[in-house]
Amino acid sequence: MKKKKVAIVLSLEPRDGGGYQYALLMAECIKKMAKSCFELIAICTNRFWWKWCKENHVKYVRTDWIGYTAKEIEKNIRYPVYSRLYNMYMTEVGMLIRKENIDVIVLTGQLMYTPNLDVKMIAPVFDLMHRYEPSFPEVKKGCQERDLLFRCQAKYVDYILADSELGKRQFCESYLRKNREMPYVISLPFVVPGHISKVEEEYIDVPDKYVFYPAQFWKHKNHINLIKAIQILKDRIDDIHLVLVGSEKNCYREVKRYIQSHCLENKITTLGFVSNENMVYLYRHAAGMVMPTYFGPTNIPPLEAMALGCPVAVSNKYAMPEQVGKAGLLFNPDSPEEIASCIKKIWTDEKLRVKMIEQGYKRVQMWGQREFEKKIFSVIKKSLNR
Repeated sequence: MKKKKVAIVLSLEPRDGGGYQYALLMAECIKKMAKSCFELIAICTNRFWWKWCKENHVKYVRTDWIGYTAKEIEKNIRYPVYSRLYNMYMTEVGMLIRKENIDVIVLTGQLMYTPNLDVKMIAPVFDLMHRYEPSFPEVKKGCQERDLLFRCQAKYVDYILADSELGKRQFCESYLRKNREMPYVISLPFVVPGHISKVEEEYIDVPDKYVFYPAQFWKHKNHINLIKAIQILKDRIDDIHLVLVGSEKNCYREVKRYIQSHCLENKITTLGFVSNENMVYLYRHAAGMVMPTYFGPTNIPPLEAMALGCPVAVSNKYAMPEQVGKAGLLFNPDSPEEIASCIKKIWTDEKLRVKMIEQGYKRVQMWGQREFEKKIFSVIKKSLNR
């Protein structure tokens, strides 16, 4: 009997941070399943994924995913029959689906347009912060476009993968009419990316003791309040030091200006984008990882930190307390004083650090890659059989 065919869409790049790590995790899990269950083909939009496919012996095609303007998306929502005919017969992706007889498409990025196609679709939803935190410029500007994209998902996607029970509830209350069964929204929590345990750490020049924040320099990542916390602590802890990593874009210049204008250059190191090997080193040797982000529901860095023996302190918003449980300290991200208090505890209380590290190891073992794989396999199997 001929195997059914699953396509995975791979578009995010390493500099996209957590989104790329999620895509990599998804690709590794589905590749493992494909050996015995179905035939896999990757739709790749950049050289990072071409290389990954070659190294992992995955069949792939180089093509861009379908992209439309807001007006075109509205038209596709309003006229589903037209949308299906056009997308299946007039786009490269549609032609590929027909040529390869693809049965299911798995998207790995949440802001990917999901048109009406003659194929089952599975798509992740990391957050709906354009509805819950609309004041931030990175979502305010594209709020209407995001809303249209998620309306499309609610209309044409068969399974939505939310990052938490809270994320699931938010999608349902935002985009599904009462008593509507489709799409099926599944809670699929983030897990520790596979490379974390495989990659050998590589030394990078940082102080002997520091707290660490790995995040892109978006406004919602809240770097300024974290820096204010360091400013509070510099007179209380002589050797306090913060290390920041993230691509040098978005609000990076604003953050650098704030550091310089408050004479904190000797207390804060910004490293820009670093390799996976450097990231593992930074987690393992940090006094703690501090994440004051406003966005959730959950995030990947706390999981990476706990898996590598790094205590965590995170915002008390959305599902972040649920994610770290008793293994992490919580603070109000609007309060530099609360952030400073958590940093001080991690910095000065070695017994607390040891306890947090032990609880962190236990926390990440509660939901691992095997459980993630099982749930993904179950969703794909249901899609193939529907």
